[in-house]
Amino acid sequence: MPVDIRDQTRTLSRLQKLELEVRRLQAMLGKVEEQTGALNAQLQQCEDPVAAAHRQQQELQKQYRSQEAELQANQERIAKSNEKLRAVKTNKEYQSGLKEIDDLKQIGSKLEDQMIACLDEIQAGHRFLKEHQAQADHRAAQIRDELEQVRRDAHESAAHLAAAQAQAAEISRQLPAELLALYRRIRDRKPDGVAVAEVRSAVCGGCHVNIPPQMYNEMQRRDRLKNCPNCDRIIFWENEDERSE
Repeated sequence: MPVDIRDQTRTLSRLQKLELEVRRLQAMLGKVEEQTGALNAQLQQCEDPVAAAHRQQQELQKQYRSQEAELQANQERIAKSNEKLRAVKTNKEYQSGLKEIDDLKQIGSKLEDQMIACLDEIQAGHRFLKEHQAQADHRAAQIRDELEQVRRDAHESAAHLAAAQAQAAEISRQLPAELLALYRRIRDRKPDGVAVAEVRSAVCGGCHVNIPPQMYNEMQRRDRLKNCPNCDRIIFWENEDERSE
């Protein structure tokens, strides 16, 4: 029994294990952008309502101050109109002055109503912020922690990927060129990337189909490589005593 057949299949198995790990890590890293994008979207959704409420509060306070200044100016105009009224000499001028003061008072009344409505909105905004600010801050902190964990995992996975790729390249150089080419042809045809499978109890570990008895007996001699007649994967057999070697 040529020893190199067992060595070759074991080397192929090690290569396959590394390449499957490379494949897993690449898939994981391929999802990082999607994960961070989703978390950033959640963060935005969490922060936007509170930020909008703060902006609205600022606008309402600015509006209230403007109304307050306008009301003050209107009161000053009423005071001046009252002063002018005391100096009129005709009934017509007096009636005109009274109407002017009445119009100004109506303007002032509307301004006061607007200010009360504005204060109501400001108070509602305060209540909203009191209820949601702490909750939003807590959730935002959680999301930022999740983002940081994703980045740490990605950094670690990238390092493991580079190491696995380097090991796979080193093992590939240990295999005969024809055997490596055969392995890669089979691997590239398999969706799961599995090109090498162990046979146990006469069953292929790749497709789980029984190996013909004659082929199974021949495999145990391990004098040449075999391919599964069903899935075409490279198959090998080891007895229980040798599997842990």
